Amino acid sequence: MIQDIIFKSAKDQIKLLHSKQISSYELTKTYLDRIEKYDDELNSFLYINKKNALESAKKSDESISKNNFTGKLFGLPMAIKDLTAINGMQTTYGSLLTKDNIANYDALPFKRIKKHGPVILGKTNTPEFGLMGHTENLLKDHCRTPWDPKKTAGGSSGGAGSAIAAGFCSIAMGGDAGGSIRIPSSYNGIFGIKPTQGRVPNPSSTHNFISQNGPMTRYVEDAALILEIITGFSSEDPSSLNKPPMKFENEFWENSLTDYLQKTYSKNILHIAWLDNFGHAKPDSEIKTKCLDTLSILENEGHAITHINIDFGEIFNAWHNLFSVSTYTNYINEYKNNKNLFAWYTQEAFENAKNISASEYAQSILTLKKVQLKFSELFQKYDLIASPTMPTTAFNVGEPPQEINGEKVHPSWGFCLYSFPINLSGAPAVNIPAGFDSHGLPIGLQIIAPWQQEKQLIKISHFLESIINWSQYIPVKYQV
Repeated sequence: MIQDIIFKSAKDQIKLLHSKQISSYELTKTYLDRIEKYDDELNSFLYINKKNALESAKKSDESISKNNFTGKLFGLPMAIKDLTAINGMQTTYGSLLTKDNIANYDALPFKRIKKHGPVILGKTNTPEFGLMGHTENLLKDHCRTPWDPKKTAGGSSGGAGSAIAAGFCSIAMGGDAGGSIRIPSSYNGIFGIKPTQGRVPNPSSTHNFISQNGPMTRYVEDAALILEIITGFSSEDPSSLNKPPMKFENEFWENSLTDYLQKTYSKNILHIAWLDNFGHAKPDSEIKTKCLDTLSILENEGHAITHINIDFGEIFNAWHNLFSVSTYTNYINEYKNNKNLFAWYTQEAFENAKNISASEYAQSILTLKKVQLKFSELFQKYDLIASPTMPTTAFNVGEPPQEINGEKVHPSWGFCLYSFPINLSGAPAVNIPAGFDSHGLPIGLQIIAPWQQEKQLIKISHFLESIINWSQYIPVKYQV
């Protein structure tokens, strides 16, 4: 029986755990066995918490047997990205420099998760300090998608994306400063959401003005479950939104999309803008077709899809400057003395940061504000913006595209043409699995909402999920 629930939703698993139909130990051991069997090929984990996870699962079962437990995730195995500190657990940040680091505190998003009693399977793979859109570092081989292990899992939450797709857990946590949740969600055919900037406080983040923690899941409801736990104001983080934790009541799920829109926004019709580029390289034709096919589901429901063209201009350098500097300032002394311990792309980013003048940095901040204003103007006219999540499907490991449809792009992050502008905007966005290309690789549709409208994104995603049923698609080798 336990094998039958590996790919079920976390919500279903939790019901079975708390009704004593399965044990946390059984489920945890099953996932750990799958990781041991398959992860040498995928490299989705940097650290496996095997001994502690099994002990934690046993204690969870004891509490459940006595009905002496609280917490929405109690006994559920899950994985945490290795940019997130967990007290007493190896936390490498994907870096050779900190390969032996044992964290002495819990990062705030995890502190909130911890209160709900999950079992932590381990820490998922990430590029060094999250500084790249695909997952390679000096600690381990490239992280790969189970849809084709010759291909990248994306990044920076590549390990989380690969783990969910391969059936190593039902929920994994990621972080997104330039697409790091949405990119691997797209390449691995799963759901992922980047919340509104400040929705998930994280005072330990070096770039929390463009980065947000968020869930990566197979099922939309599971992502909503995590959002209830990790959102909400914290005085520890000056960038935190002064808003309570999100709540998804039963009626939220029971109401139709039309009823929800009527009740919440007093309207039945959504006006959605489709962008097939942000003024730069256009997507592969298969990606555009699949994304528009998915949007046609909404169009058939009566919602309006308008094709628009927007050129945001040269904004990559502004984002890259902000991202590079925020990390470099934390490791400036270590970089001066131990340059050889840093990955090539970190060296590139830090050299860039060293040479950024105060004027250039100020201009980058100004560009961020201009992007926010542009999105604000768009959302005065449209309820949502849709685009491909990525212009291509997953590429061969170690070979990010240098050119996309005839346009040269940055060698590290240039293929993330549709993701990093959203981080500058601060708006929430999701990746929705939209099918596969002719090589069987997943395609992702990105939907972007105005600030603080995650619920609208979750409702629409849940509706599309009910039609597409993307959870049924599992890489052949990893099927039970």
